[in-house]
Parts: sequence; C-alpha cells; structure tokens
Amino acid sequence: MAEISLELIGRRLDAIQTELREFKFGVDVDRRDAASWRTNLVIEIGTKLATFELRIDNRLAQMDEKLVQMGDRLAGIEALLRQLLAR
Repeated sequence: MAEISLELIGRRLDAIQTELREFKFGVDVDRRDAASWRTNLVIEIGTKLATFELRIDNRLAQMDEKLVQMGDRLAGIEALLRQLLAR
C-alpha cells in the first residue's frame, strides 16, 4: 500500500509540474502581449501627437500669413490717411 501512495504522490507531483509549466507559459505569453500592446499604444499616441503638431504648425503658418496681410493692409490705410491729412 505504501508503494501505491508513493505512486499517486508522484503522479500528482507530475501533474502539478505540468500545471506550473502551463501557467508559466501563459504568463510569458501575457507578458509578451502586454509589451506588444504597450509598444502599439506608444506608436499610436506618437502618431496622433505628430499629426496634431502638424495641424498646429499649419494653423500657425496660416495665422502668420493673415497677420502679414493685415499688416500690409494697415500700412496701406496708414499711407492713405497720411495723404489725406497732408492735403
């Protein structure tokens, strides 16, 4: 009877080792998935930030252009006013 108990214990230990190997494999897969997910998230956020930065740069360039045009118009108006006042 002692042999049967040792045999059962041995099988149970083998089963536990198998479960632990499967658990470790699952943890390794989850860790790789998490790293991949994190990398993808960083790439996506970086892309969105770059796109946002380009939009802001374009808007600022447009505003600079409009300010230059307004400056030119104001200079023209100022010149006309000077001419009117000189008469």
